[in-house]
Amino acid sequence: MKICVHSNRGPRGEETPCAFYLGGRRLPVLAVLARWNDATHAFFEVMVDDGRRFVLSLQPGTRSWELAAVFGAAAPKKPAAKPVTPSTPRKFFSLLTK
Repeated sequence: MKICVHSNRGPRGEETPCAFYLGGRRLPVLAVLARWNDATHAFFEVMVDDGRRFVLSLQPGTRSWELAAVFGAAAPKKPAAKPVTPSTPRKFFSLLTK
């Protein structure tokens, strides 16, 4: 899917995405998590403000960007459940019965 991406050029001329448009909404890139190249494209795994991750693909010859993959926000980890132990009477109450 072709998308509109705003990018910055680094000191060596490489492009890095800083924001892109998806569904009419501007999504600022908070972090570039990974980048890699193949024979014809440069790929960027980016994270946006709501935690979703996207893989953006750039074809350098034509400077056209495509959306290659979408990953949902990571689910928060729930604390492990504590095992249930049978309750025993407290010593305080046993002293009252004497």
